[in-house]
Amino acid sequence: MTLVYVGLAGTTAFFGAQALADIAILEVVVGAVFLITGGAMVVGWKPAWSVVRLPERERSLTGFFLFGVLYAAAAAGCTAPLFIAVVLKGISVGPVLGIGVAVSYAFGMTAILAVATGLTALGGASFTTTLSAYTDRIYRIAGVLLAVSGVAEIYYYFYGFPRVIPQ
Repeated sequence: MTLVYVGLAGTTAFFGAQALADIAILEVVVGAVFLITGGAMVVGWKPAWSVVRLPERERSLTGFFLFGVLYAAAAAGCTAPLFIAVVLKGISVGPVLGIGVAVSYAFGMTAILAVATGLTALGGASFTTTLSAYTDRIYRIAGVLLAVSGVAEIYYYFYGFPRVIPQ
């Protein structure tokens, strides 16, 4: 995950704030997708292709590393907007602070996911068994949260949150 965030920080610094400001309209698109998908989840819709059965594979250190990089790249889509905003704010104060903020953010996100992964591994089957009893409820709650985040994303694009995030 650290590797992905450091790469994202480099890309942000290279292209700068102007290029990122030009793609701000994507907030409305992403918000609408979140709102529609979240609403569908609340009513119980599940895509037919949501479960993928993979064949048993050979395990290797390289395979785990590549899986981690791809997983982090996919997860970065959820956290990239906040990350880019934080890095741009840090860079606007100075390059040393910008680099420090980017590295701190990357290691902080890595630590959170490492702890969550470790706890899941330690809890193993009992944790999974307990959660599986509540799968439908968790799925619908996730839909509500996704829809609310979509509304917030659209609202932020048009009005902002001036008391929370100074413009």
